[in-house]
Amino acid sequence: MRKITISNTLTLKKLSALSLCLILSTTSFFASNVSDTDPNEADLRMKIRLEFNSTNTYTRQINIVADENASSGYDQEFDMAMDNLQADDMYWLIDAGKFVNQGINDMNEDTVLPIGVNTSTSGVNVISINKLENIPSSFKIFIHDTDLGVYHSLKEGDYAVNLTAGVYLNRFEIVFSEPDTLSLNEFQTAEQSMDVLFNRSDDQIKVLNHSNLKIESIEVYSLLGQAVYKSVTSSTQNEVAINASQITSGTYVVIVRSDNGIKSKKILVN
Repeated sequence: MRKITISNTLTLKKLSALSLCLILSTTSFFASNVSDTDPNEADLRMKIRLEFNSTNTYTRQINIVADENASSGYDQEFDMAMDNLQADDMYWLIDAGKFVNQGINDMNEDTVLPIGVNTSTSGVNVISINKLENIPSSFKIFIHDTDLGVYHSLKEGDYAVNLTAGVYLNRFEIVFSEPDTLSLNEFQTAEQSMDVLFNRSDDQIKVLNHSNLKIESIEVYSLLGQAVYKSVTSSTQNEVAINASQITSGTYVVIVRSDNGIKSKKILVN
């Protein structure tokens, strides 16, 4: 069994909740020497520390480690519950509980790690990587915003999102792969039933409804989560045009709800 050395040698499986709190909530989460046989052997486990900064300047750091002795569910030996929830906060969601530290048995392309966010005031909140350990340079880390249909690479930059005051338990998750290009970027079904594009000559965002699906609503969001256009409709027209003359140049997410489901696509308005 692997050991963790602090002021004395403790078996990780036997750590008390208080000891685990002291170890994992500090920088020692990343500095621990862990080995099956030699306490001086380097700890090669993959570790990620995320940071949340709210519009009210609240800050929270949450940690995750990949350990073969952990599972995808709750592990008393690894997972530390959050007992000091702030007005604005972020946490791992495990079996409906809120946790500041989590252990899982592996990080791979199929791993999905739900995170919860609560905010007391509407405004821009930022999620970022604070520290990585033993993470390969080619290893991808995304935050998936399910409301906007966005997969944002946290290794390429922070994710800033405008949230109204509330609790978000089903919106955000950490993943390590993107969906295939067809389902996310092309925004087309196998039958190519619908597409979205920006027509620069007309200064319009166009929804091309090739199969005359019943469109129920169209929404356009900035990458900060700010709604710049919303329309509730009941249309089966093969083309819906949105005037973009008052929309600032940049990247936007278009969400279309129809009787065939919800589709989203990122477009560039310029």
